[in-house]
Amino acid sequence: MIALIRTAGPVRRFLLTALTSSVGNGLGYVALLLLAYDKFRSPWAVSLVLLADFVPAIVLAPLFGALADRHSRRVIVVGADLLRCSALVGLAFADSFELIVLLALLVGLGTALHHPASRSALAGLAGRRADTAMGALVTIWSAASVVGPAIGAALLLGVSPSVLLLVNAATFLVSAVVLSRLPLDREPVGPSAVASSDNVNLAIAAGELVTAHDDVAIGHGVRAGLRAARAVIGMSAVVGAGVAATLAFSLMNVAEPLLATDELGEGGAGFALLVCVYGIGSTIGAVRGRADPRILVGCLAGGGLALIASALVLSLPTAAVTFLLTGLFAGGVMSSDHQLVTRMAPEAIRGRVFGLKDSLDAMAFCTAFAIGGLLGSLAGPRVVFAVAGGAALLVAVLAAVGLRGVVVPEADEDGDVSGA
Repeated sequence: MIALIRTAGPVRRFLLTALTSSVGNGLGYVALLLLAYDKFRSPWAVSLVLLADFVPAIVLAPLFGALADRHSRRVIVVGADLLRCSALVGLAFADSFELIVLLALLVGLGTALHHPASRSALAGLAGRRADTAMGALVTIWSAASVVGPAIGAALLLGVSPSVLLLVNAATFLVSAVVLSRLPLDREPVGPSAVASSDNVNLAIAAGELVTAHDDVAIGHGVRAGLRAARAVIGMSAVVGAGVAATLAFSLMNVAEPLLATDELGEGGAGFALLVCVYGIGSTIGAVRGRADPRILVGCLAGGGLALIASALVLSLPTAAVTFLLTGLFAGGVMSSDHQLVTRMAPEAIRGRVFGLKDSLDAMAFCTAFAIGGLLGSLAGPRVVFAVAGGAALLVAVLAAVGLRGVVVPEADEDGDVSGA
C-alpha cells in the first residue's frame, strides 16, 4: 500500500481525500447525534437520524450502482460530495425536528450515491493494483472510525456540535474539488472486450451489460447487472459472505456498552476503551486483508472464535484482548471482501455489484441492531456475543463451501479482469 501511495499520484490524492472526508464523517457522526438529542431530548430523534443514514442505501444503492456504470463517475462523486456538503451546512443551522431528519436523509442519499461510483473509480484509477488500493481505502475507513469520533470528542470541549458539522461539510467540499480534477471516468466496455475474455462467465457478464447499455431504462440495467454478477463464478458467495459477516459482527454493537458497564462494571470509560481497541484491531486487520478466499474464510472463523471468547471474559484487560482480536479479524473480512469484489467483478459491472453490496450491508446493519437489542434485553450481552460468534463460524463454513475451487482472476493494466 505504501509503495502504491508513493508512486501513483492520482491514487494518492484520491486516498488522502478519502481520509479527510472519512475523519470529517466521524466528527459529523458524533455531532449529529448530539445535536438531535440536545435539541429534542428524545431517543427517537437519535434513532431516526441513525436510520436516515441507512434507508437511502437500502432503497437506492443498486440503482446508484447502475448509474455509476452508465454515466460519468466523476460527475456522480463530485455531485454527491456537494450534496452532502450542502445538507451538513443546513444541519448546522436547522431547528425543527422534521428539517433535521430531512437533511440527514440527504446526507445519507449523498453517501449512497457516492460509494459505488467512488470505489469503481478508484479501481480504474489504480489499474493492476486495484485490490491494493481498495485495501488502503478500507484501512482508511477503519482508522477514521476511531480517529474521527476521538477528535470530535476533544473538539466538543471547546466548540458546539454545529461547528463540527460545518467542519465535516468543509471536508466534503475539499473532496469535491480534488475529485473533480482526477481522471475517474472510463470508456464503456464494448463487444471487443467480451470477445477477448478467456473466462466464459465474465463474457456473459460483459455481454449482458452491453445489452443493458442500449436500454434507456436504468432499472433494466440494474437487473442485467445483477444477473451478470451472478454469472461470475464465486461472486455470489463473496458478496453473501461479506453481508452475513456484517450482520454477525454488527450484533456486538448493541451488546458492547452492556458488557462494559453492566457485566464488567467499568462504566463509560471501559466502553470507550473497548471501542478504541476494536477500531485499532480493525485497522490492522484491514491492512492485512488480501484478494484471497482463504483469507476471507480464515478471518471469518477467527472472528467467530474471538466473539465467543468475548462472551466469556471476566475482566476489562481480557476483554480488551478479545476485542482487539475481533477487530483484527473483522477488518480482515471487510478488506478481503472488498478486494475480492474488485478483482472478480468486470469493470463494466463493478458499480452495480458495489451498489448491491451497499444495499445488503445496510439491511444487515439495521437487522443486527434490531436482533441485538431484542436478544440483549431478553438474555443479556454475553448471549449476544455468543450468538454473533456462532453466526460468524457458520458463515465461514458456508463461505468455504461456496468458494471452494474458485480461482481469483488477475487484473490487467486498466483494472479489469482477465481469465481465471
